[in-house]
Amino acid sequence: MHREKHKSEAALSAFMTAFDQGAFFEAHEILEAFWVDYRDDDRDFYRGLIQAAVALHHLNTGNTIGARGVGVRARNNLAPFAPGHAGIDVNAILARLAAA
Repeated sequence: MHREKHKSEAALSAFMTAFDQGAFFEAHEILEAFWVDYRDDDRDFYRGLIQAAVALHHLNTGNTIGARGVGVRARNNLAPFAPGHAGIDVNAILARLAAA
């Protein structure tokens, strides 16, 4: 379990760095590579982060319909983990999605 926690921390750190820089596609790729094999109870939290990055990427490329659909799923997956989870400010990500 300790190794899994270290892997999740590294993946989250790299994800948040890319996300905060507005590199949403890259953020999605980073976390999805970790998430594919992840099976803990908070799997939906990671799914929600990936979806948030995808929604913001779609928005940046002008795909507002795609952004809206994925954004709704991201909010649904992240809301149970508010205000924060695994060192991530979930409320801030939810606010960013709402503002978008």
